[in-house]
Amino acid sequence: MPIGVASVFPETLFFSVSVDGVVFPYATSGTLRAGVNSSRNFTCTFNGKEALEMCGIGSIVEVSIGRGNLSNLIDDRKFVGIIKDLEPKENGSFTAYDFTSFLAESQFVLYKKEDYVGEDLYFAAADACNYKGIDTSRLTAGSGIFITEDMDLFGWKTRKEFIDACFNEMKVLVNDDRHPTNTILQWKYAIRSNKIMDFFLTDENNTITKPSLQLKIESNNIIDEDIVSSIDSTRLVNAITVVSNTDENVYVQLENLGSQDRHGVKGLFLQQPTLDKNILENIAYRVMNRFSEPTVTFSISITDNDNLDLGDIIQLDVPSLPKLVTKPIIEYEIELSDIMMMRCKIGEPQLTIKEFIDILNKPTDR
Repeated sequence: MPIGVASVFPETLFFSVSVDGVVFPYATSGTLRAGVNSSRNFTCTFNGKEALEMCGIGSIVEVSIGRGNLSNLIDDRKFVGIIKDLEPKENGSFTAYDFTSFLAESQFVLYKKEDYVGEDLYFAAADACNYKGIDTSRLTAGSGIFITEDMDLFGWKTRKEFIDACFNEMKVLVNDDRHPTNTILQWKYAIRSNKIMDFFLTDENNTITKPSLQLKIESNNIIDEDIVSSIDSTRLVNAITVVSNTDENVYVQLENLGSQDRHGVKGLFLQQPTLDKNILENIAYRVMNRFSEPTVTFSISITDNDNLDLGDIIQLDVPSLPKLVTKPIIEYEIELSDIMMMRCKIGEPQLTIKEFIDILNKPTDR
């Protein structure tokens, strides 16, 4: 089924591609990729000399993916981007990137402390996103986290460097009866449709959060063998020593023997500016509690659910996993040809031990 012209069957998918506002009928396949805090891109393979006359570096590409029937078409997902890579041959391809890419390639801006201290990080980042046609009309919520002088935000930066620095600070420490102890919520950003920028805060560990989709073998919406897990133990800690930086004889040591039996010993040494052993013990306990297990992400192929997006919560219930896994989508890839295949990566944001301790030390600001 060619994707240059919209193809519609009763209650099925349709997709179409246009270049500079003109339907592009020469496409043979396409792949749409997306990730949080980055630009989406669409790679299109094509056939025919006429195709080369229609596309070039700088051309605007629009891709629509939807569902429905001839009398009721629902456009679930739209991509708008600019061609930046081109393979100029009869059987060639191009890759277009959405307008988030303009942020990474922007003119440098001098971000001054006096202009931003005291402002909500959310609105500072939103202002930086208001660039080259990016729609920021949805960015009205605010984060409640305010810019301080010690944040690494200032100086000459591209717009994306400044936005990434803001989002690096936009972490929320939560301790309530609906979350595990010391849960960290991380703000993310992405253009998820058209040219509209979204800022979103996923909360998959909240006990009242309902997943967008539950994947089960019994539901025939996933194949267990298609689940690929990736385990990162670089942040693993199960033996910790926290020492006062003014008196080395004041210290606390903790170990998690269960984690050591499962993953081997992984020690950490920290120094903190206090002589209070209760504070040292509290830090040691919290770090151990947060990092005693490795970070796990899952890559999964999904059938019959093409309208999922970045930030949506997925719950895995399959025999190969020892317990239910509930995580947000942080990346996806959609392949469009005679069939459509969606592959998602679900997991948690990377958080360094230093970032975690910084959040613990300044909880009232978050």
